Amino acid sequence: MKRLVFLLIGPFLVSCTVNTPQEKSLCARVADKQMPSVFQAWNPIDMPSYPLHTLDQRLKTAAKHDLLWEEPISQLGYGVDLVLGVIWDHQHQGLATGFTPDTKTQALKNRATMLSYNPNMVFLMEIRWRDAPGSYLPADSDWWLKHADGTRVEGWLGGPEPYYMLNYENEAFQDHVALQAQVAIQSGIYDGIMLDWSGYLPIVKRVREKIEDTGLIIVNIHDDIEDGKKYQDTINGSFMELNVVDRLYRTQTNKRNWAQVRKALLWFETHLQEPRINCLEVWGDRTDLRRMRATTTLGLTHSNGYLLFGDPNPLKTPDHLHDWYAFWDVDLGDPVSGLIEREDGAFQREFVRGTVIYNPEDNPSVQVTFEQTRTRLSDGRSDETFVVQDIDGDIFLSIAPEGRESSVVQGRR
Repeated sequence: MKRLVFLLIGPFLVSCTVNTPQEKSLCARVADKQMPSVFQAWNPIDMPSYPLHTLDQRLKTAAKHDLLWEEPISQLGYGVDLVLGVIWDHQHQGLATGFTPDTKTQALKNRATMLSYNPNMVFLMEIRWRDAPGSYLPADSDWWLKHADGTRVEGWLGGPEPYYMLNYENEAFQDHVALQAQVAIQSGIYDGIMLDWSGYLPIVKRVREKIEDTGLIIVNIHDDIEDGKKYQDTINGSFMELNVVDRLYRTQTNKRNWAQVRKALLWFETHLQEPRINCLEVWGDRTDLRRMRATTTLGLTHSNGYLLFGDPNPLKTPDHLHDWYAFWDVDLGDPVSGLIEREDGAFQREFVRGTVIYNPEDNPSVQVTFEQTRTRLSDGRSDETFVVQDIDGDIFLSIAPEGRESSVVQGRR
């Protein structure tokens, strides 16, 4: 049975959910996660070295992440094997008010198994509000957005079947979205919900009113601070889904830049609600280790949140598939400083086991010097002086790293 405990986080008294006596509280799981902390947005690690043929393989692979969300309607449409795997209990899932008993039972077992591998995991469910597959509601439902001739308005064009827009201004539909969010959290399977497509303020407010302080809300607002200002009293984090453009990576979609991403991440970390779960994702080619390091070190220096380097959405594969990088296997320990703005234009942050440097775009290469020998994580070189180029970053270890695989046995990962 869920219960609330109250913890003092900085100057704030925050309510935190505890699902079972065997689990850590939600606040503790957010606070105790290993840094760097990686999240899974819908779809999993996609590498031969991480097989996904069996349920236990999928659970172990998912548990390398500290936070994940899934949405069974779309993912099952793609033929993706889920890790929690709960399914709404209605032929038209947009009308559901509960989960099928067998999938709910299995999902609770799957959650417990993943928490045994990684006690700090956080689980979210995406609730559909903007558009949905055609089977989501009866074709004549008032909850579809329709043209004057009564036909449904087309929605997302990248789905596995035709998607149609939902009538998200309909107040009865808004109430149902809030009810589904409450059902997801009260099930004990999910710690909160995720709303895609920049959200819609009346729906976000209704969800918060319905779930009160019992769960998290995250909204895909990219790096849009104005959206953050609209939602700051109601949400716990931004899903920062970003196709960042720079001189090394040109793209025609989702034109974002590193400077705005940095500014937005700092704003979200300062203003959104506790427990705070900002999730920074940058798209790129999986072999672009420089871009992966820039993403990772930006996240580490500017936030206490989660990060992901994932496939670009335009690829003809399920979105957000990704590799797992050895760069993410280190355990930096707790941060012992906030963000440090260096005189040379780079950014720095200190952790128990090392120093993280992020060098932004168009800044000259910087020299980093330590009083004692450090080991650079990207190439394993030990020295006292290093150079970091722009649109890049690195981790400099002062204590021998403890990998995530070895710490699974020790109850962390």
